[in-house]
Amino acid sequence: MSRHDIEQSLPPKRTGLPVIGSAVSFGRDPYAFYEDVARHGDVVRFSMGTYDMVGVLHPDAIEEVLVEKFDQFRKPDAAGGVDVLSEGLLLSDGEQWQAQRTRLQPMFYRERIETYAETMATYAAAAADEWAKTEGSIDLTEATSTYTLQVLGKTLFGIDTDAHRSAVRAGAEAILERSSQNPVSVDLPDWLPTPGNRRYRRGVDQLERVVDELIAKTEPDSDQQDILSMLVTARAGAEDGPTESEIRSQLMTFLFAGHETSATALTWALYELGRKPEVADRLHREVDDVVDGPTATLADIPDLQFTEQVLRETLRRYPPAAAIFREADADVTIGGYRVPADTFVVLPQFHVHTDERWWSDPDRFDPSRWDDIAEPPGDRPEYSYFPFGGGPRHCIGMRFARMELKLALATIARRCRIEHDRDDVTIDVGSTVHPGDAIRATIRRRD
Repeated sequence: MSRHDIEQSLPPKRTGLPVIGSAVSFGRDPYAFYEDVARHGDVVRFSMGTYDMVGVLHPDAIEEVLVEKFDQFRKPDAAGGVDVLSEGLLLSDGEQWQAQRTRLQPMFYRERIETYAETMATYAAAAADEWAKTEGSIDLTEATSTYTLQVLGKTLFGIDTDAHRSAVRAGAEAILERSSQNPVSVDLPDWLPTPGNRRYRRGVDQLERVVDELIAKTEPDSDQQDILSMLVTARAGAEDGPTESEIRSQLMTFLFAGHETSATALTWALYELGRKPEVADRLHREVDDVVDGPTATLADIPDLQFTEQVLRETLRRYPPAAAIFREADADVTIGGYRVPADTFVVLPQFHVHTDERWWSDPDRFDPSRWDDIAEPPGDRPEYSYFPFGGGPRHCIGMRFARMELKLALATIARRCRIEHDRDDVTIDVGSTVHPGDAIRATIRRRD
């Protein structure tokens, strides 16, 4: 077969059930589902309900989508039913996204992010001390969510989030549940009073009230250097500034994604420290050697090499975003196959990060695989590891999240030891890769 013939061929197809396609298989076991998809090739067609989809599983083809042919794809119109985020940076597209990215990017420059280091570490120390004083065990997900929300509120919004924590958590949980539902398996209108729709609306209503309150209290042209003040000033000062609905969507996007993904990653890191004493011991030795004061500092970061390895391995095994979705603007070639216009393209990090072609014993949590400081290590393809996406739409908060997680992990390890007897926590794959049940751990103060 000639190269031309290959490029005109559709990808091989994994057949599913009538009407619902592969939705049941994915819902039953996402890891097993993509292993089966991979048996058909690296670029494979399948369906989810009424949607035609193409799974892209090879790093080189993933790079085509995210980098080389970035401008031939758009964000899907279907936002997983999460309407309140539709105008935010995460889900917007085209000129609106470009304007938002340009406006917000200065908030995430390295020099700006580094000014948050002390706040991140100080909150981590306070959180660890509070956990250690708790009699019995704590829920790691709840504990880490409280911490990351405090950091987000203080650094990017200039507010104390304690008064709003329950409302923001209710909204975040509602969005997480909605965005983690079996993708497009059933198309139900939002107005239908199903239990899921009612839970979503109750949680989102609480979050919207918080956002409305914050906007009402913010004056344009203030001296505050936070995202909310910047957006309100931009709206008041220019005809092409963000609309009120765009500001609301932007705030909800950051309040949700800005703390939920980091909290999930920190939860998994602490879970692994509790079940891997040898990893915890090596981490403790490093922080004892590097960190002189009560918290890790910005100056400590270059020397926290094993801490970085633990973080990288956490993001490999449990990527903050489970998959990236795109939609083809027109017919496009991916991996040598023709992908028709309007096809949903999915790039599943959780599968690629555990593909045995790139990772030996991939389900094992092993920070030593990162002894090679390259990212990814060894001679692996670049996009065998992409926890924050890639190309022009890579996560704007990548530097923020990585510094926050590294400082938090080092500070907590300097002060505490994590203990639990869980070795079988279920992994749920939705919009994030998150624990399927509560992880309770006892936090011991280190002598």
